[in-house]
Amino acid sequence: MAMQFIQRRFKVYARLIKIQLVEKLTYRTHFFMVFVEYLLIMVVSYFLWKAILAHGRSIKGFTLKDMVTYVAVAGVFRFIINELSGIFWETQRQFQSGDLIMNLIKPIHYQVFLYCRTLGGVLFQLVFRVLPTLVLWALVFGLTPPNHPTLFLLSLLLGAFVYAGIAFLVGLATFYMENSTGVNFAIRTLTEIFSGTLIPLVMFPPWLASIIKYLPFRFIFYQPMQIYFGHLAFHPALIAIGVQALWAIALSLAGILFFQVSIKRLTIQGG
Repeated sequence: MAMQFIQRRFKVYARLIKIQLVEKLTYRTHFFMVFVEYLLIMVVSYFLWKAILAHGRSIKGFTLKDMVTYVAVAGVFRFIINELSGIFWETQRQFQSGDLIMNLIKPIHYQVFLYCRTLGGVLFQLVFRVLPTLVLWALVFGLTPPNHPTLFLLSLLLGAFVYAGIAFLVGLATFYMENSTGVNFAIRTLTEIFSGTLIPLVMFPPWLASIIKYLPFRFIFYQPMQIYFGHLAFHPALIAIGVQALWAIALSLAGILFFQVSIKRLTIQGG
């Protein structure tokens, strides 16, 4: 019985992932435009850091060679962040259209439904954008391999879950305001700055860095990159990943609780 239940659930999750993959493959023009846009941002960032770190200079231990890799990984990670932001947009769309009601009667928690749906898009990004971009970048500009590949990938995966938890919480803000797009934009901006995708957090002024360390944003991208470059040794990296996992779990649980409260409020409003 337990095995049959697991198999049925797995089929449901796999179907959701497949639907999103097929949907992504439908919009080829949009795929190409976004790909070019993000690639241009990466190239501009490369030449900016090349000008800043000319003649063998370094900033806070980061050389030009380091920043070439940093820009590449940050650039392709934006594809993932952009996809995970779909959790917010889908929550808002379904709330405003009323489709949310139909998903509430399905035998799957709404948050899990969104995560599985988004996973299909993430897989699409990995295969058709992330990997080709990294290969192209490595051929043209070069890439430094990670010091701890397994720990880096694990940390990056947890970073994605941290952002997914944040995106879901922001999406639930739609239940309390007519349009929470502004809130989402603010969170995306904070994520871009405080996660380290723009510049390494070590380059921030001390007073700002002291604030960021108490927020979840640095666990989205900067911590994985610390592991990538070996700035965290093996055992400190394991501890950092443990803290990162706690953040991911805490945000997911907060999403579950906030969703239950929000649904009760939605029921009251609906009569």
